[in-house]
Amino acid sequence: MKTILLGGGVIAALLSTGVQAQQVAPPDTTTAVAPDMPIADDGNDILVTARRTSERLQDVPVAITAFSGAALADRNVATLDEIAKFTPNIRFDGAAALSGGNYNATVFVRGVGQNDFAIFSDPGVGFYVDDVYYARSIGGVMDAVDIDSVQVLRGPQGTLFGKNTIGGAVLINTTAPDLDKVSGRLEATYGRFDRIDVKGAVNIPIVPGLAGLRISAASLNRDGYVKRLLDGDTQGDRSAQMVRAKLRIQPEGSGLTIDIGGDYTRARETSAPSDLLAVGNKPGITGIPFLVNYNRYVAPSRGIIAPNGQPTLNPSFITASPFETWAGGPNDNDLDLWGAQAVVAYDIGGATLKSISAYRHMKAYFTRDGDNTPFVFRQTTNRDKQWQFSQELQLTGKTFDDRLSYVLGGFYFKEKASDIATADLAIGLQAPAAPPPFTPAVFIRNYTDNRSLAAYGQVDFEIVPRLSVTAGGRYTSDKKTFTSINVRQRDNVQFTNVTRSATFEKFTPRLGLNFKASRDLLLYASWSKGFKQGGFNGRPLVSEDEVTQYKPEELTTYEAGIKAQWLDGQLTTNLAAFHSKYEDIQLTVNQTPTNFVANAAAGEINGFEFETVMRPARWLSFNAAVGYLDAKYTSVGQGLGPTQILPITLDTGFVKAPEWTVTTGLDVSHEFANGSEAALRVDYTQYSRIYHDVANSPIITDDGYGLLNARLNYTLPGRAITLAVFGTNLTDTLYLVSGNVSGAFGLAEASYGRPREWGVSASVKF
Repeated sequence: MKTILLGGGVIAALLSTGVQAQQVAPPDTTTAVAPDMPIADDGNDILVTARRTSERLQDVPVAITAFSGAALADRNVATLDEIAKFTPNIRFDGAAALSGGNYNATVFVRGVGQNDFAIFSDPGVGFYVDDVYYARSIGGVMDAVDIDSVQVLRGPQGTLFGKNTIGGAVLINTTAPDLDKVSGRLEATYGRFDRIDVKGAVNIPIVPGLAGLRISAASLNRDGYVKRLLDGDTQGDRSAQMVRAKLRIQPEGSGLTIDIGGDYTRARETSAPSDLLAVGNKPGITGIPFLVNYNRYVAPSRGIIAPNGQPTLNPSFITASPFETWAGGPNDNDLDLWGAQAVVAYDIGGATLKSISAYRHMKAYFTRDGDNTPFVFRQTTNRDKQWQFSQELQLTGKTFDDRLSYVLGGFYFKEKASDIATADLAIGLQAPAAPPPFTPAVFIRNYTDNRSLAAYGQVDFEIVPRLSVTAGGRYTSDKKTFTSINVRQRDNVQFTNVTRSATFEKFTPRLGLNFKASRDLLLYASWSKGFKQGGFNGRPLVSEDEVTQYKPEELTTYEAGIKAQWLDGQLTTNLAAFHSKYEDIQLTVNQTPTNFVANAAAGEINGFEFETVMRPARWLSFNAAVGYLDAKYTSVGQGLGPTQILPITLDTGFVKAPEWTVTTGLDVSHEFANGSEAALRVDYTQYSRIYHDVANSPIITDDGYGLLNARLNYTLPGRAITLAVFGTNLTDTLYLVSGNVSGAFGLAEASYGRPREWGVSASVKF
């Protein structure tokens, strides 16, 4: 029997729900295969490498929703945050609140994640690209260029992974070189907002059968969709270039595979979209001493006239369109991201030893005009740098007549990062011009030095035929050293210069039981623990007492599920239900001038995920997924400092954890007599209410919305040329990506998602 291998990456999360698998081409081919099918068109099984070995998809109790590169293209995925539209119980958004950076990601899986981009905040969902862990959410909204597969894992990870992640993991695998033939692909796209994208890849066998090189590159350009009325500029544009090279050396018969790669991304864009929602004139925007005093003592002297003719910062700056702003501050969003890595795998007879070495470097500059007016009332700039080095060793194998499979691993990670920032807050509001409160404007220098050590392992043992048990564990030791230096702008006085250090250690286990009732029916259950290191607050405005330490957070998850196939593989139905206990939740409060993280809550998260794929005919497929979350606080404590007051109660909802996520997709194709083919793909996603901040501020709460996408492909005879026309957000739905409310400053702002767009593309492969 032939097989189809999913991925080139490692999927780790045992005994969770796994469904809606997409077929992915093997690493040594460039031929796309049909997505959404647990069994290939020729009746052969798809194999996955979820437990570091090739296994039939429906035999693996793994929390995975996976997409091939072809599936991403059919769904019009341009940046990887868009995979959330097709995956239950995940929120993947850019434009993190307070940042102004399009590419700054906030990711939540099953209500667990992180809503902050700052270097002192660690993500709750891990990102791996070709097995390499990416530590920062800055730059996390990556472009979908020459992608082989993307897999989303739900629930705590650790017993099969390098870096421990509490909420889940997103695995991104780029296309590997082909050692035997020259091949390539070129694609050009034109669309609304003068979109011009050019992507290409070429595969070159250096020594056929021994060594091959694959080079991919892209130039991605699009005008912004929010207009700045003051200067005619725009926000939310795309202007990025990237290049990636991968070399594979695989001596025949040696059992050795060496993969060496490098990549570079350069973006020179404008700030993330912003829209002013309120200026002291909405419910929840109360207690506004900074705004009142600024308008009384500062604004009239600035020579700025509001649209209503008044020399003050007032509600007339709120535009009629959500895609227009009176912002007049800096408008920059730059990113330089590069890295190099080497992955060496050696078959030592019954086992495989693998080494993953990587170095990465990030430099970013992003700005935000948080008041969205010509006044300098609430503006921020960030200049961030980060480098990281990681080394991972893995040993995988089977023994006892293949009844026992094992994974053993060790992980070392080192990171240094800096954030040189300016918070221009109510500039001019200071003595003797005005009474208190004075301007809290500051110059910020934050530095972090992180080290992580871990040892992990997992064994799967078949007790009797069809019944197996899983046991795994991970020991983590994370050390963090944080320095915060802050200077008040009003008098140039340094009020904070403090270094804090702490080590966080934890053992996190996993247990599971699997029963293979028949070839097409799997029952499974699991118990697992997740852990995320603590840290230090880096946004003080008064004294070093605000540089408080918050503890690690912990998650315990119980899960049970069923994976089933019917009608000779034409129907797949997978269901998983889970119950999680969430302790010492790291809540991020961003209500300028009150910005901090605190462990001041515990909670419970209950839910389920149901996914199905149906293929009644070769030319027709349908997929659907339903995610349900009931996330609630069970206790609420206090903040860590005198100014750190939590704006929550037991009735407050979790951030970015909609109760319902429903996604459906339909794929219809027709092959003509001349060998050409037409294919139509339609996708619809519906979300229930989404809170975008800890306080559940009504003005930045989405009450629920739906998104409709479609794509029509026509492939010419010979299958070398494909033409396409597509549309995204076809109903022109207005929805939030992020938002922020500051009562003390009397402001509320929002970043909206992209409006309706259309495009045409042409691609050729050889």
